[in-house]
Amino acid sequence: MPRSDRSGVWAKIAFYTGLSFIAPVSAFAGYALGWFLDEHLHTAPVLSLLGVLAGVALGITEIIQIVVRKEKNAGGR
Repeated sequence: MPRSDRSGVWAKIAFYTGLSFIAPVSAFAGYALGWFLDEHLHTAPVLSLLGVLAGVALGITEIIQIVVRKEKNAGGR
C-alpha cells in the first residue's frame, strides 16, 4: 500500500473516531448544565434529565450534519 493511501486511511479513522465523541460529550454537557440549574432552582432531577436528552439530540444532529456535509464534499470530487 503506497504511503499516501495509508495516510488517507488514518485520516478517515481519525475523522470517524472524532465523531464518536460528539454525542457523549454533548450529553455530558447537557447533564452538567441541567445539574447546575437543578441545584440553583431546586428542580432535581428534571433539568438534568432534560439536559441529557437535549445534549444527545443535539449531538446526533451535529453528527448527521457533519457526515452529510462530508459526503456532499466527497461527491463533488
